[in-house]
Amino acid sequence: MNFKDLLKERIHHDLGFDFYRKDKYPYSKFEVIFKERALIAGTIFVPTIVKIVEDEFFLKEFEESEKHKFELIKRDGDETYSRETIMYIYANANVLLKAERTICNILSELSGIATHVREILSKIDNSVFLLDTRKNDPLFRPEHKYAIRIGGGKNHRSGFFDGVLIKDNDIAIFGSIKAAIDNSLTSSKLLTRIEIEVSNIRDLEEVLLDGRVDAILLDNMPAKTLKEAVEIISKSKKHYIVEASGVKEEDISEISKTGVDFISMSSLIRKAKYIDVSMKVVK
Repeated sequence: MNFKDLLKERIHHDLGFDFYRKDKYPYSKFEVIFKERALIAGTIFVPTIVKIVEDEFFLKEFEESEKHKFELIKRDGDETYSRETIMYIYANANVLLKAERTICNILSELSGIATHVREILSKIDNSVFLLDTRKNDPLFRPEHKYAIRIGGGKNHRSGFFDGVLIKDNDIAIFGSIKAAIDNSLTSSKLLTRIEIEVSNIRDLEEVLLDGRVDAILLDNMPAKTLKEAVEIISKSKKHYIVEASGVKEEDISEISKTGVDFISMSSLIRKAKYIDVSMKVVK
């Protein structure tokens, strides 16, 4: 299943099991309007949505009909202001009526995420990168990760298949940090980076003594402890990627000054506000 299949499922839940026809509906022009200020994300998916609606849910005509076309005024990564038109779409009116809600929902959701990420980035030291997490719906994760990048953030792993993160449960299951690392090194693929989660200085020192992981996640540490942990890591003979997690938005500015390389936050998606987007016929 790829992202097109998921888009099709979203549309299918809107349109049901019925079929639709283009006859009696004119070739029309619609405009996509952002009703509030935002960083745009999601326009890249609009042509695919329109094509899926037309190809999968509409009967083919006996005569060749006019195809859809798009006029982009603003693209993903551009800022839009209140009541601003960012795109015109030309197509059969019934096709666009059926595609309207999916288009608006995706633009609203992804632009909300991108806008929120940019707001958080404005509060932190520019040497630190923001990372997303896996605390979201995995079916929509590729679209969410795209919005994170548009907002200026970076992407953490998508799942168990593209990175190894040794967490507290892994350590508890195998009985020690060393045993958990042993297991991950045995089962991981070639060239896969390994990151381990620690929540106190004692465990951090054990990880550094072992020396086999590539990245260290400092979980739920206050700024003072994070700064101390970063200083200890910097004195080791090996370079580690250092990530802070469990960070609250109100503490983000202080945490960004501790020397960590990355800050991961589930709130980049979970606390993002949907942007008010509409799609109207141009008269």
